[in-house]
Amino acid sequence: MTRSIEDLSTLLRPAKDMLAEVSDREAALTEVTSQLKNDDAARALFGKVCRFEAPFTASWIHGPGDKSPYLSLELAAASLDDDRHRALLADIVLSTSPSIPYDYRALAAEKLVQVGTGEFADALQEVVDSYEPLPNRGLQAKIAVPTDGIDHLFEIPETVTGRLDLLIAASKAKTLETRHRFAVRVLANGVLPSEPVGDAERLILEDVGTTMVVASDYLVPWDQEFPGEHGSGLTLAELVRITLMCGEFSLPDTTVRPILVDFYRSVLRTCGRSIIGLAAGVFHVEHGTLATPSYYYQGRDAILGKGCVIDCVGGAVLQAGSFLGGGYMPILIHTHKHIRKGGQAAASERKQILPCIFAAEAGARYPMDAIGLFETVDYLGKETPYQGIRAIPHAA
Repeated sequence: MTRSIEDLSTLLRPAKDMLAEVSDREAALTEVTSQLKNDDAARALFGKVCRFEAPFTASWIHGPGDKSPYLSLELAAASLDDDRHRALLADIVLSTSPSIPYDYRALAAEKLVQVGTGEFADALQEVVDSYEPLPNRGLQAKIAVPTDGIDHLFEIPETVTGRLDLLIAASKAKTLETRHRFAVRVLANGVLPSEPVGDAERLILEDVGTTMVVASDYLVPWDQEFPGEHGSGLTLAELVRITLMCGEFSLPDTTVRPILVDFYRSVLRTCGRSIIGLAAGVFHVEHGTLATPSYYYQGRDAILGKGCVIDCVGGAVLQAGSFLGGGYMPILIHTHKHIRKGGQAAASERKQILPCIFAAEAGARYPMDAIGLFETVDYLGKETPYQGIRAIPHAA
């Protein structure tokens, strides 16, 4: 018997680890496939799922497929006719939803190139033509920023609503950038610029597994500016510090948490099914006026556990299934080291740094009992105490 659309919606809501409480996986797959082939309402609902709309953002259908990283994309290819499949792929690529993971959108774009853009070429061209890039904070603007002698100071909204609005605006702006990036690549038939591939880049490219991505997509421009509360721009570096230092972002609140997850997905481009836990996060602090872009890549099913923080001045690559910390144990992954030359004052080391890239290979575990500071630079050219955890020299 065919389920009602309400029943299908209920079937698609549970997360991967909760599906068994609702249905057998094979029976659920059979039901979803049947509905997609025969019911327009089911196909419309499936479109919402593929745009990661609430309440389907963690649906089991976004788990791994048999032949691809996402079952939902696999089902779309198998269950929809050519025109409907093309329309769904274009919808994913062109969507303004900040909830769609970057790698998911890239995989949809890759498939759209294969099946052809068809009638969606004009819509893609419109995205390319209408895009206005976000500004970067220049040197003179940085010099003019107030300071207390150690940190530069910036205006933070007094209310939780005001702080959430900052994240929402940044997520929307970065999503428009992502749409533009993939529209350009789809219209170029998937031809991407060539880039040097070092150790860090190789880890990213082999993990994300799509031809529509280059490693520099995960080179985070910390100087990129987003709208502030009263018109003054806030850089990405400032926004991530707000998310770490304002207490509401460490709570499992039903309003706050989805906005924070969207922020990480759109602005840091974390992959689908990856998790940044409560009281965990990523930050970047300028040393003087230095805010060099650095890698932050977090692969599918990778977890930055509760209370674990990464200082991304050097960079970090977390491959699929890696797990750092957890259990609210305080862990700082430090990706640069301060240097003081002989005869210099101790305070001089604040502006002199040696950066490197922290790498967690696929399935690696940084144990939660290893609390405190992990100084990544100390392991350049050496084995770390943890299998799959290593330091990569920073490219010049």
